[in-house]
Amino acid sequence: MMATTEPIHHPVNGPILPQYKKDPNITLVAEPVRDGLIVGRMDHHRPLLFVNAVSYRGLLDAASLADRVQQPADAKRWRDAAAKLQRAWEKAFKPPESENEPTYISSLWPTWVAASHKDALLQGLEARWTKLHDAQGGFRSTPLWTYFDIAEAHQWLFLNRGDRVWTTLQWFWQHQASPGLYTWWEGKGEENTFHLWERVRGWVKPPHLTPHYWTAAEMLLLQLDMLAYTDTQASQPTVVIGAGIPSAWLSQPMSVQGLPMANTQVDWKWNGKQMDVKIRGGQVDVKLGSVFPTDTQLKVEYMKSTS
Repeated sequence: MMATTEPIHHPVNGPILPQYKKDPNITLVAEPVRDGLIVGRMDHHRPLLFVNAVSYRGLLDAASLADRVQQPADAKRWRDAAAKLQRAWEKAFKPPESENEPTYISSLWPTWVAASHKDALLQGLEARWTKLHDAQGGFRSTPLWTYFDIAEAHQWLFLNRGDRVWTTLQWFWQHQASPGLYTWWEGKGEENTFHLWERVRGWVKPPHLTPHYWTAAEMLLLQLDMLAYTDTQASQPTVVIGAGIPSAWLSQPMSVQGLPMANTQVDWKWNGKQMDVKIRGGQVDVKLGSVFPTDTQLKVEYMKSTS
C-alpha cells in the first residue's frame, strides 16, 4: 500500500450488512499512494493521518517481532519503511488533515508517530477541548464515538495533563450505558444491523449500541498506562511510573504488582516518600511521572523473568 500506483481491491469474505451490499467501493482497500502516504480506509472514509499512524506502529511492532525471532533483515526493512512513513506523516500534519478527528486518537497513543510534533498536537487538542467541553470539563453534547474521546484522553496522559484525563474519566464513570457495569456506547440508535431485532419482542429500538468493546479496551488500556507506560520515543525505552496518579494520593501508600508491559512486567510500591520499582524481563530506564516531587527517591531493581 505504500508503493501502489493502482487501486488495491480485495474480495469481502463473510456476510455483508444490507446497507453496504450495493456500495461500489466495498472491495477497495487502498487508493494509489499519495505523497508517500497510504490512502487506506476506516469506517468508509479515508482519514489519512490516522491510517498512516497505525500503519507506522504496525511496522515497528512487526520489526520488534522479527528481532525476537532472529530475522534481522526483515526487522531492518520494516523499520526503514516505518521511518519513511513517519517522515511523510510529519509533512502531512497540517490542515485540513491535521483537523480530522481520528488524528487525535492515534498521534501519541498508541503510535507515537507525532513524538516530534507535540507542540502542534497540543495546540490541536486544546482547540478540540474548548470545542467539545464546557467550563467544568463536561461534554457540551453526548459523544457518539466514545472510544474516540477516551483515546483522546490518552493523548493528554502522554502530554502530562493528568487533569484532563481525570475529567474525562469521571464524566464517563458518571454517564454509563448500564450504571454500575462500566459499559459505554456507540452512535445513536441501532447501527450495523442485519435487522433481526425487529423479530424480537422487547427493546427493539435501542438508543445506541452497547456494550462497546473498543470503548472498553480504550478505558482499560488508559487506566493501565496511568499506572505505568513505556515512552518508546525517549533516547532509551523508558518506563514512566504513575503519570496518571493524582497528587492527592501521594500522602498514602500505594502499590502495583504484575503490570504487563512490552516485553517486561512492572511492580511498584510507594511509601509516601520513596518509589521502589521492580522490572522483570529486561533493562529499561525508569522515571517518575511529573506529579511526583523532583527530589523523590527512586529505587529500581531488575529481576530475571520467571517465564
